[in-house]
Amino acid sequence: MALLWLAVLLTSASSLPQSQEGRTEPQCVLRVCPAFCCFRETRRPDRYGSSGSDRYSPIKNLRIEPVERRLTWDLHGNVSEIMCFINSKFITKAINNNRYCQFHILPSCEVKNFSVSLTKGPPFSVGIQYPLQEGNPGAAAQGLDCRVHDVDFLTCSWEVGREAPRDIQYHLYWQDLRTQREYECPNYEMDNRGKLVRCHFNDVSRLPKLLQILVRGTSPGVRIPCSDRTVELSEIEILNPPTITAMCNKSSLMMEWEACSHFNNRFEYELQLQKGSDPAYTEKLQEKFFELHNPRNYVARLRAKGFYRKSWSEWSAPQRFACDVGEDSQRPDWLLSALVLLATLLVLGLVIALCGSVAEALSSHPAHERPHH
Repeated sequence: MALLWLAVLLTSASSLPQSQEGRTEPQCVLRVCPAFCCFRETRRPDRYGSSGSDRYSPIKNLRIEPVERRLTWDLHGNVSEIMCFINSKFITKAINNNRYCQFHILPSCEVKNFSVSLTKGPPFSVGIQYPLQEGNPGAAAQGLDCRVHDVDFLTCSWEVGREAPRDIQYHLYWQDLRTQREYECPNYEMDNRGKLVRCHFNDVSRLPKLLQILVRGTSPGVRIPCSDRTVELSEIEILNPPTITAMCNKSSLMMEWEACSHFNNRFEYELQLQKGSDPAYTEKLQEKFFELHNPRNYVARLRAKGFYRKSWSEWSAPQRFACDVGEDSQRPDWLLSALVLLATLLVLGLVIALCGSVAEALSSHPAHERPHH
């Protein structure tokens, strides 16, 4: 039996094709090949498409459909599940019988790697790059950053590209993700070289909550890549520090405040308190008020953030409350004025009533009975 197997192996080896240098090259024949020869190696695509020439590939002709915001392909054979990645980060799973992956947003400027892989079966991955790179990336605007601030304002800033030509100029647009229409920012600021490097929107309540920001560079005869950033306005908002209003006396100190935002309606607060010369401590709150008992003298300051957000506002200016001067200290001016006015009216009413009583008493006696002086 051993001799029989040896003969089979020698026959197989002699049937292998010879290279030009006389060396044998391995070749798989489907009916006798081992499993490791039949698996295809994962192949990376070229820049503009997938490695669709592989006849064993379950996914061919990988492509982006920009209008539909899809990564789609031609499917060959049965696969269990397909996952889609952007820059090697998992984003979503394929839908519609594994025919495509649906994205909410596609990049407009920055080139990213879109790839797909299978969850089961032999290892397989294929990808493409999108969008196509045009011009010198070093000339594009750098460090694009946007912030919502002071309740109503959106400000975006950027820097001139390191390899930008001297006559370059930049302009900023926001893109409506539903219609893909672009609208230019109306209020620019220049640096000392005359380059536009900042822009403001005065009323963020008119903007969509999710939008794409693009900065396009222009220079005669030169292609300049754009820069883009997708922003959710609620996530880039920096709240104003709330202002504390308070009423206090020897027994209690009641503080109240209000945070303002077009995008967040639930907030977290940090209230920092210091009693006299004691070390300061911080209370974490979700309510818009806080009460202290037997307060005496306190210094307080406050900051806020959206409930699901990470960025805190600046601390408010420290406010001092002297609650041990008297029962009525720290009462609002309007309350003191109202009390003075009420007291004046009461005194005036008593005077009028007294005068009326005297006049009535005098009129009730005959003239000859009135006392003579």
